[in-house]
Amino acid sequence: MARRDELATSVTTVAPAEPGRLSRVLAATAVVTAVLLAVAGTVLWQQRRAAAVPEPVATAELGGLRAVPRQASWATMEQHHADNGYQMPSQMMPGAPEGDDQRLGVPITLTNTGDRVREFTLPEEFFLDGGTGKPHPLHSDTLGTLPRLSPGSAVRGVLYFDVEAPEKGDPPLYLVWRRDGEQARMTVRVTGASAPHAHGS
Repeated sequence: MARRDELATSVTTVAPAEPGRLSRVLAATAVVTAVLLAVAGTVLWQQRRAAAVPEPVATAELGGLRAVPRQASWATMEQHHADNGYQMPSQMMPGAPEGDDQRLGVPITLTNTGDRVREFTLPEEFFLDGGTGKPHPLHSDTLGTLPRLSPGSAVRGVLYFDVEAPEKGDPPLYLVWRRDGEQARMTVRVTGASAPHAHGS
C-alpha cells in the first residue's frame, strides 16, 4: 500500500510543460529551419548560375559568322611634339584613355560561314569584360566601314578597348560577343606589359 502511494505521489509531481515556453521553442526551431533553407537555396542558385555561364572559348560562331580573336597587346600612345618643342603627354592627346585606363588592341578575324550575305555591327556586338570593372564598350576598330560579309569571305582587323590593366590576382579579361540574341565569351591572351600611365595636372 505504501509503495502504491509513493508511485501516485511521483506521478502527480511531474509538472506539465509551460505553453509559453513550448511556443518559443517551436518559433526558434522554425526560424533556424528557415535560415538553413535560405542558405541552401542561395548556394544552389549560385551553383546553377555558375553552371549556366559558359567558360570562355578560343573561337565562337554566332549568326552565320565565326570570330577568331588572336593575341592582344597594349597600344602605345605616342607623345606629341609641338612646334615650340613642348612634349605633350600621351594622356593629354585627344582621344587618349581616361584615368587609369589603357588601350588594348584585340586582333580578330570574322568569317562568313553561311551561304548568304551576313551583316554585322561591331560596336553593338563586341564588349570587353573581366578584369576589375564592368563591361567596356568598343572604342574603335580597324575593320573599316564594311557592314557585311559575302558567303565564304573574311575580314581581319583590331578591336580597341579602353580598360584598366588587370593586376596579379584579378579576373582575366575576355571578349564578349552578342549577336542574334545569343552570346559567346572568348578568351583574350594579352602579351607585354601595359604602358605606364602618368596623370596630367
